[in-house]
Amino acid sequence: MRIQPDQYYRDLISGFLEKQLSDAELDELKSWLMQDASHKEYFDKVNENYQTTKILDQFNSEKIDNAWLKLSEKINGEKNRHFKQRTISQYYYNFLRVAASVSILVLTSLLLWKLYNSVVTPTSDLIVVENSQTRNTHIVLPDGSLVWLNGSSTIEYNSDFGKTNRQVKLNGEAFFDVKKKDNQNFIVRTNNISVRVKGTRFNVSAYKGQEVKTTLEEGKVELSLYDDKVYPMVPGEQIIVNDKENRVVLQKVDPADYTAWKEEKLLFDNTPLADIILKLENRYKVDIVVDAQVASRERLTMTIHQETIDEIMEMIQLSSRLNWKKTNNQILIYE
Repeated sequence: MRIQPDQYYRDLISGFLEKQLSDAELDELKSWLMQDASHKEYFDKVNENYQTTKILDQFNSEKIDNAWLKLSEKINGEKNRHFKQRTISQYYYNFLRVAASVSILVLTSLLLWKLYNSVVTPTSDLIVVENSQTRNTHIVLPDGSLVWLNGSSTIEYNSDFGKTNRQVKLNGEAFFDVKKKDNQNFIVRTNNISVRVKGTRFNVSAYKGQEVKTTLEEGKVELSLYDDKVYPMVPGEQIIVNDKENRVVLQKVDPADYTAWKEEKLLFDNTPLADIILKLENRYKVDIVVDAQVASRERLTMTIHQETIDEIMEMIQLSSRLNWKKTNNQILIYE
């Protein structure tokens, strides 16, 4: 589900984080959070990103330990208080304030732990989000844009992102759902291309040593090579840049085939094996070889959650007449 709250509630969240809301506005924010789980999810993501950019770089390991100690003391103290001693507005404010405090402590502990499969490393001017795991993770940038980060991928942006610029550097693969901002383009840079947009949804795969693939799902983008050549793109187009061969290919594709990796669950209902293979290759970064006639003839129904690629191959073998074998990072499917 795409999270797109009204600007009014975005402003309420910003006001809460800056401690500028009245009691009435706090009640409105609390009511909105209780309306739908996606509202709370959006609040949590914005809050996490806010605390990362504003607070994380101020913490060291000693401060983290002290913060956890204070939180523990606060929780124990809260248990001994009588609820009726508080006004309703005070209770709601404390509820939200404690939620923010927990987010602060969780995020500061990222200096020591890997949380949600990613590590946030701030410096004085640069914030680096690294997803070193195989599962994807996602973040909210300070301007409200959403980013899904694939495994073994890193994204970097300046601490003043959204104020003086909206530029990120990508190493690996990410899907961007960019919030439109009329006076400021959003720019994604890799080692050999830059993608300039205002508000759109697109995928960039730029792993080291591999071709760079930019796939546009929605909106318009301009892809620029560092020799100043510019390629405008429309939805359903993909541009592949191969530096080694000095080759640029523009082709029509189904964007879903190249963004399936960001979904927590893949659903296949009487789906051709050829289509399934595309999504598996994209999600698991493997090369699957199968005869073209077999791939178009076989149809399968299955639901994939977080199974390994080997487990999925076993599922395919059990539900069809096919066999498989794996050599290094290549999988051969045969009859």
